[in-house]
Amino acid sequence: MNLEDLIREMVMVPGVSGFEEPFRRYLVDKLKDYGPWVDPVGNVHVKIGKGEKKIAIIAHMDEIGLVTTHVNKDGYVHFAPIGGVDSRMLYGRVVEIFTDDGVRYGVIGLIPPHLSTSEDRNKVPTWKELVIDVGAKSRDEALAIGIREMLPARWKKDFVVMGNYIVTRALDDRIGCAILYALLERLSDEDLGSEVHFIWTVQEETGLRGASALSDSERFDEVYAVDTMTTGLMPGVAFHLSTARIGEGPAIRLVDRKGVAPQNLREKVKRIAKENGIPVQEAITGGTTDAATVFEHGTPALPICIPVKYTHSPVEMVHMADVKNAIDLLEKVVKS
Repeated sequence: MNLEDLIREMVMVPGVSGFEEPFRRYLVDKLKDYGPWVDPVGNVHVKIGKGEKKIAIIAHMDEIGLVTTHVNKDGYVHFAPIGGVDSRMLYGRVVEIFTDDGVRYGVIGLIPPHLSTSEDRNKVPTWKELVIDVGAKSRDEALAIGIREMLPARWKKDFVVMGNYIVTRALDDRIGCAILYALLERLSDEDLGSEVHFIWTVQEETGLRGASALSDSERFDEVYAVDTMTTGLMPGVAFHLSTARIGEGPAIRLVDRKGVAPQNLREKVKRIAKENGIPVQEAITGGTTDAATVFEHGTPALPICIPVKYTHSPVEMVHMADVKNAIDLLEKVVKS
């Protein structure tokens, strides 16, 4: 399977934060030849290599989404966001609700211009004002098709290839998950001289919780968190707010909301990149990554990120050269 197909496959498997089980099952099956195991909080692990030095490469398996909160008497479904959901992308969307009996579709309807006022058209409704229409006329009818409270849901996804770019929802952080898998395949038969752990974590989008639990259970000499990073290189955004450029290499997330990346790992990665002719950037942005909570628990941890346009939207956009360069860079880092 080529890298593009691997990313497409991973993007389409559901795994809303806190409801990661479908993606976890998928991962365990895909990794079966490498002896995967699942820790008590649901992170998936694979270990290769031997040596005194212990390195971890991590990426979070969860995605932002929704959870159903109430089915009302008319059969409409109320919901709440999970993770960093922007209300602007809710209105007029098809959603997938993951029931006990499979996927049910619904829509977050748009009031048509024939019935709306100018005030309606200038307003962005929040999730508290919206409902999902599952085609039911009553609560009982909705329950009969498997819709109930406390089910995960997400936007129906497209996957578009635009030359060297791919566009879809959940590249944050299925792109990191794919990078870990591709790197594992590349390194699995090599004599590494170090013990290398590949870890796919849970609940990053709702508080870095899987990585925090990981930090409490095992110590590593170095941790590299592979995630995405919003680029400021798009219309309507001041570029200085996030100076990673899409298509110009993976980015060391120098500063974000949780702090500054450790200097020793930054210098090491920049040196390795320069020695091997691999483009790498340093940039400042908002948000944070699993690396922050690992660092807070006393382990040097560096976020290595893929620049993304339109983060946390249905049209997240990455350049495949950045993905391939990230794999090459991490291979050299592990072998250093």
